[in-house]
Amino acid sequence: MKLSEFIHPGSLAEARKALRGLGPKGLPLAGGTALHFMQSKTPVTAVDLTGLGLSYIRRKGGFFSIGAATPISDIQRYRSPRWAMHEICRRISTHQIRNVSTIGGNICRVFPWADLPVVLLAMNARMVIYSGKESEMGADEFFSSQPARLFRGGDLLTSVKIPVLKAQHGFGSVKAARNAAAFSLVTIAALLELDGTTIKSARVAAGSAIPFPKRLHEVEAALVGREAVTDVFKKAAAAGGTAAKWNVREGMSADYMRQLAEVSLLDALERAAEFARGRVN
Repeated sequence: MKLSEFIHPGSLAEARKALRGLGPKGLPLAGGTALHFMQSKTPVTAVDLTGLGLSYIRRKGGFFSIGAATPISDIQRYRSPRWAMHEICRRISTHQIRNVSTIGGNICRVFPWADLPVVLLAMNARMVIYSGKESEMGADEFFSSQPARLFRGGDLLTSVKIPVLKAQHGFGSVKAARNAAAFSLVTIAALLELDGTTIKSARVAAGSAIPFPKRLHEVEAALVGREAVTDVFKKAAAAGGTAAKWNVREGMSADYMRQLAEVSLLDALERAAEFARGRVN
């Protein structure tokens, strides 16, 4: 994509006004690491969002609020007793990309290899969108189809709210890739809530090896009300093998991708359960 001009707005209202005026010829820009994947040859004007105070991580009540322009590297480095986002962020691309790429850029236009939409679906995150005023949208609705649909009128993502993990919650994620810098072959994320040894609730999501990130409701149904043990996780992972259309990726057959997804599901569920069992507060 070719950038013909930059606009540096002084506020969210100015940024939205500029984007609404530009229409398809305007592009909100923060990290810009995905520009070379956008094939349009029409020159566009970049509306720079980096000066609008949207880079931060703050705990507010029952949520961690992450500014939309926060670099992936900042999320990777952040630590808190009730936080788990760093687990997947440290495995996204290279240090150089993580220093520039932002959480907003990763989720406002979802590419097939994107990891964060999978994690946010599992974590039941909420997206805050500015349309003259701020409103919230849950991850299930936000990722029900390509999120770019929500921003064509100039509206802007301002932050992502991640629920604080409770004592009985455990989170696990798996990213299978050829090497550390490669795009994901399959990404799995799981959030389990335990009541003693019983799984009280579950949110499980997958991406990369399927057409678009989604929750695996068949896997969740195979978990809830059952004991958090390996045999249950294996059956749930097997249910995941038929829960989605697994794509051919990088020379790998669809059957191989299904098997890789099942193994990754089992690993993510084991990690989530171990995480929950090790929590004391």
